Amino acid sequence: MSGGDTRVKEKGLFRAFLGAGERTVAAAFAKLAELDDVAKAVDTRLHLLHARVDLPAEDGSGFWRFLSLGEDIFVVLTDCSFAGVRHEHVVAEGLVEFHFLLEGPVALNLPQADDATAPASISLMACQQAFGMAYDVVCQPGACKMASLYVRPALLEGSFGLAAAGGAVRQLLHPADGTMAMIEQKIDLEFLRVLRDLFGIGFEAARDLPLAMARIVELLTLSADAIDRGSRAKEESIVFTARELAMFKRAQEILATDFSETLTIPQLAKKLGTNATKLKGGFRLLYGTTIFAYRNRYRMDRAMELLVAGALSIAEVSQAVGFRHQASFTSAFRAHFGVTPKQARQRVAGAER
Repeated sequence: MSGGDTRVKEKGLFRAFLGAGERTVAAAFAKLAELDDVAKAVDTRLHLLHARVDLPAEDGSGFWRFLSLGEDIFVVLTDCSFAGVRHEHVVAEGLVEFHFLLEGPVALNLPQADDATAPASISLMACQQAFGMAYDVVCQPGACKMASLYVRPALLEGSFGLAAAGGAVRQLLHPADGTMAMIEQKIDLEFLRVLRDLFGIGFEAARDLPLAMARIVELLTLSADAIDRGSRAKEESIVFTARELAMFKRAQEILATDFSETLTIPQLAKKLGTNATKLKGGFRLLYGTTIFAYRNRYRMDRAMELLVAGALSIAEVSQAVGFRHQASFTSAFRAHFGVTPKQARQRVAGAER
């Protein structure tokens, strides 16, 4: 960046990384216009902008792509592998958010044209909080590839046919004071085709910007149709209060430290004073993963610490991280680290000789 770069050095996501003073999406895009060494392309006739910002090598690898269609649609494509935990505080700015999330630290495994199956882990999550509400997003180390669209509600109502929608969609477009509304929908192969095409654009050819615009409009059309169908089927949105959003920090702490085999999602929800649906949906939104995957990561990291320390047998380590049977622990450990607990201990012992 240039000598006048004022970006905040906090290990955050794109808002904090760009140093947008208001920490909003609109402010982040405005900041892009001030940075003179960021690759940008602008089409003034179609009101399109594209910019790519690379993640510094010390923070990991990869980049963010930023696309805007006028002042009504902002798109952020994340294709990064983060070296550490990233944290960001998100304030309300009157935009409906559409997020296409993946499970775990893996690349966006979008199917090829001849692939007839859709990864079950990918879903559409749409949300908006009322003004005055805020929440925290945490991204764990590892690969993160996702598409996020931020859209003004009036555009969704006027151009995407949601003006007459009721129920869950109405709550999403106009959240009540002191609440945040969220809708989650599974996506089908049509979504995946558009996502694959959008991530595949190189932004080098003359027509890449209008091509990206076409894919973004198509993705929004599919999203509006999906949430409208859900609303007509009487599906309810998930509504969070400020207290419920704050409780996810407590949920995170419990999952990272309590490895009891008897801890279930309903039990955790009761302990936190909420229900399982809100707990699972909110956790996916704020942490980009499932409760099981998040807890498993910490269980396996703790198991590795105990194996390296060498004071406990493998069976005792298994019990310490909540496994009743050593065979189940070995399978889970190998799936996570690629080696068995015995092999991990042997490698550590060999390295110390």
